[in-house]
Amino acid sequence: MDNNKVNLVKGTHDLVGPEIHKFKFITDCFYEVCSRFNFQPIQTPIIEHQDLFVRAVGEHTDIVSKEMYAFTDKNNKTICLRPEATSGIARHVAENYQTGLVKLCTHGPMFRRERPQKGRYRQFHQINIEAIGEKHAYIDFEIILVAKLLLDLLSINTSDYKLIINSLGSTEDQLNYSKKLKNYFESYKSKLSETSLERLEKNPLRILDSKNEEDQKIIINAPLMKEVLSEKSKQYFEQIKELLNENSIDFIEENNLVRGLDYYTHTAFEFQTTQDKRQNAILAGGRYDKLINMISSKDIPGIGWAAGVERLMDLVTLPNQTEKSQLKILIAVQDESYLKNKLIMNQFYNSPYTHEIKINNNIKKLFTYADKNSFNYIVLIGEEEQLNQKITFKNLMNKQQKSINQSEFNLTNEIR
Repeated sequence: MDNNKVNLVKGTHDLVGPEIHKFKFITDCFYEVCSRFNFQPIQTPIIEHQDLFVRAVGEHTDIVSKEMYAFTDKNNKTICLRPEATSGIARHVAENYQTGLVKLCTHGPMFRRERPQKGRYRQFHQINIEAIGEKHAYIDFEIILVAKLLLDLLSINTSDYKLIINSLGSTEDQLNYSKKLKNYFESYKSKLSETSLERLEKNPLRILDSKNEEDQKIIINAPLMKEVLSEKSKQYFEQIKELLNENSIDFIEENNLVRGLDYYTHTAFEFQTTQDKRQNAILAGGRYDKLINMISSKDIPGIGWAAGVERLMDLVTLPNQTEKSQLKILIAVQDESYLKNKLIMNQFYNSPYTHEIKINNNIKKLFTYADKNSFNYIVLIGEEEQLNQKITFKNLMNKQQKSINQSEFNLTNEIR
């Protein structure tokens, strides 16, 4: 064992090579779709006051009670690494809101100290959109529509995921439902898991989110949220479903979908992978009309969603890189002095193509490097080429090779 070796922190991972290209592809597509609907980009701090999440996410949620990275700074303030993005954006809006609908989008790292497994990390990345300031069924629909269009743009097959939706009703509906659930689960206390017993006292709705097999058997016959929804809540949910149907967005109503955060009301939804995975939610969100009131004196409604970039990466295949700007060229020389030809080098410096300069006296190693690193072309200036003022230009995609006079070399003509 190498005691001097410093390893990755448990639950973190490096993004490099094809993975970073996937990451960029996903975030680029995300911002492209967001711009179509006039969502404006924002970046909030990675560190926030812990109290923000205690109030917003919920003191008794797993995120706050078990998973948050918190510390005391020099001013005796309790600071934490953000476990999710919505609360930080809500804080920003509460501080700066004037009027109308505020539409914001962001991406960045989040931090939760949970048990690492495939698709779940302690530092992970999310993309988020939030629409804050107004409440209409169309806004809820649009938020879901943006998610669907993103998955389409990422070329994720519709057979690879499903959209499930539910209404959590108003705050009053939830209070009535919690009483009904508590009465039901009280009679099964001896069979409930330890986690669900804790939730029974603090927030019975969270039991519906349990993955424990014995809990799930009990949940099957639990009272349904729709049984206690007010007429106003039912009508709001029906309007959203009508808009989804009118726009041919398939969905499944799931009565036990409650989401994992305490701030949700009314619309809740998840896009779940149909692949057999323990972590099946790839994009999820809902309405949070009381969130901002939990962290300020303002009462501003909102709705949004978040998607785990790492989970999307498992479903994404990068498109074929055929655009000229994506081509890679290796300028391979046997001696550094061969690079002094400004006529040739300036063509690469000012071109849109990705290029790399490699100096090695062994020509075979230069070609091997080009193959291993997926270069499309190689421009070789070896000792013989320099002596005869030539360039060897090889297309590594079709294996065609030619010799060109250095004074006549034109990069644009060679790459068409």
